[in-house]
Amino acid sequence: MIDPIVVADHSFFRMRVVYGLGIVVLLLGAGPSLAVAGQPSGVSAAPYADADGHHVSVGWPSLAYDWWNRGEPDWAIGAELVYGDWSGAHSDVEIGFAANGRFRWRLSGTDPAAIALQLSPGVLMAATEGPADRFVFAVRSEIAVPVTVRLHPRVNLITGGVVPVTVVFVEDADPFVTLPLMGRIGAEITATKAIVSWLMLEIGPGIAFGDGGTDVELAFRVTTGATFW
Repeated sequence: MIDPIVVADHSFFRMRVVYGLGIVVLLLGAGPSLAVAGQPSGVSAAPYADADGHHVSVGWPSLAYDWWNRGEPDWAIGAELVYGDWSGAHSDVEIGFAANGRFRWRLSGTDPAAIALQLSPGVLMAATEGPADRFVFAVRSEIAVPVTVRLHPRVNLITGGVVPVTVVFVEDADPFVTLPLMGRIGAEITATKAIVSWLMLEIGPGIAFGDGGTDVELAFRVTTGATFW
């Protein structure tokens, strides 16, 4: 079997705490004023029109910040404080730091839908949970196809899919590859011209390959946040 990264009993409690904080962020971002259409969020398929964006998110598995820049493609650099399954499955850690780059190409933008291709390379340094902490180093190449569907001038449906291919190195264990295949569902809400709030679930099977064999578990990430200019 794949040598697992140990998951402590309080992981689910941590997830509920950070998810609750994320809901607060979403509600504050939605605010009392939903009257003016603005920029797309950092999880949208639509490109930025006339401003760079700051993308802040919280949930399971991390607290993250990305600085988005318009261009061809749109691109971003960012960092994460990770306290869960970095790639959705087979990568649960107690605490860690990740650095990411992101590149987004617009494939189609016919109203009311927009489709993009996003590539997000990243690295993680972390510690596992358990009686004996172990050092974890991981390299990820995340490929996503975000799809945004306009439901209302102020509300967009977020869908599409994401495959965060990750190579995980655990101290005193064989390295392995994790391959989650996750679909996306969520929504983004225009709060003002300068703020877009969003909530997104990514879920699907998570497959791990290594010298010890193959393992499959449920992969998921739940995040909420805001993009502002």
